[in-house]
Amino acid sequence: MTNRVPSRSASARRLPARRAWPIAIIAAAGLSGCAIVPKAGPLTASITREARDEAAPFLLIPVSRTALTEMASGMPDDFRPLATDAPAPDLMIHVGDTVSITLWEYGSGLLGPSTGPGGTGITLAGSQSATVPNQSVDQSGTVIVPFAGEIRAAGRSTRQVQAAILQALRGKAVNAQALVQIVQTSDNAVTVTGDVNHPGRFPLATSGTRLLDALSVAGGTTGKARDMMIQLSRAGEVRTTRLSLVHSDPVQNIFLKAGDVVTLDQEPQSVVVLGATNKNLVVAFDKTRMTLAETLGAGGGLADRQADPYGVYILRYEPTAVAKRLRSEPLPDYLTTGSIVPVIYQIDLRGADGLMLSQNFMMRDRDLVYVANAPSVQLNKLTSMIDSFAAIFKSNSVNSYSNQLN
Repeated sequence: MTNRVPSRSASARRLPARRAWPIAIIAAAGLSGCAIVPKAGPLTASITREARDEAAPFLLIPVSRTALTEMASGMPDDFRPLATDAPAPDLMIHVGDTVSITLWEYGSGLLGPSTGPGGTGITLAGSQSATVPNQSVDQSGTVIVPFAGEIRAAGRSTRQVQAAILQALRGKAVNAQALVQIVQTSDNAVTVTGDVNHPGRFPLATSGTRLLDALSVAGGTTGKARDMMIQLSRAGEVRTTRLSLVHSDPVQNIFLKAGDVVTLDQEPQSVVVLGATNKNLVVAFDKTRMTLAETLGAGGGLADRQADPYGVYILRYEPTAVAKRLRSEPLPDYLTTGSIVPVIYQIDLRGADGLMLSQNFMMRDRDLVYVANAPSVQLNKLTSMIDSFAAIFKSNSVNSYSNQLN
């Protein structure tokens, strides 16, 4: 039996069948567009399409001057609700406190004959004074005052104890006056702990102690104010803010109350930059406040051949009350179940107005800045992929044809 060698025409007729699989792949790539092309992140069109979905898990908000105003009003209240314009309240006396009591009277009476100016302990001509030795408030909550007897002190302010002493001396002393002062206390104190130079428990001043006063007594912080979180625990309520905000907002420099616990923690602020920038990185705040323009600059700016200047996004969580004010129509119910709402801000950097807005967009700790790729980038990837398929096919076809000829 004679083996027949395939003719050149027969080999040539089999080539189209061998070409079928790469041609099909190329055709499929062309039909599916960018769907099969790897992406570093969603494109602008994808984010917009997802935001329009009735069950979108976030709000997409274009950045405008109105939006910037609402965002600024959405800063946490921090210590503002605890602030008051009223004078600091009188300190309460507790069991175990050490108090000092000084008595005065005018004329001869309980404190002895009056003496003229220059006498020992004399403050006014014809008046006498006497200081009761410092004493601790006993377990019954009382102190002993000569000629007045036991005076209830625990649970009262210094003014109230003074009034009680004068009431007890009525008819016994001539124009009596009394002064009660807290010398040492364990309950009229606040605790300052954490990243401070001298943590401890410190007594409150009778005139009132403000938050920054207490930090000063504790020797100040061990780090920079912009990196410090300050937490205040009071009667089961805990509030937290940045120490730099307390410095810049006098209203938050509140009066402290007995039993307050102030904790300082060093937590530097940072923002993550991802997407079509010249450098993806974590940007640490080098000052108290940082703008979007400064953040993009730290990332080397937008990549010229890759970035979509219309697709610059800032992802953050906003308080629900702020999210409601960011758009005219009501929020979907599923987004209002918690205290915060996921919000994606979109800023258009194709024009000068967008650049101006980026200079006024204030970043917050843990924001994420994402720059989408331009649609042309995906098209170039697809074209490159098709060229690669074509080159592989051409190489395989030539080798197969040569083998069949041989």
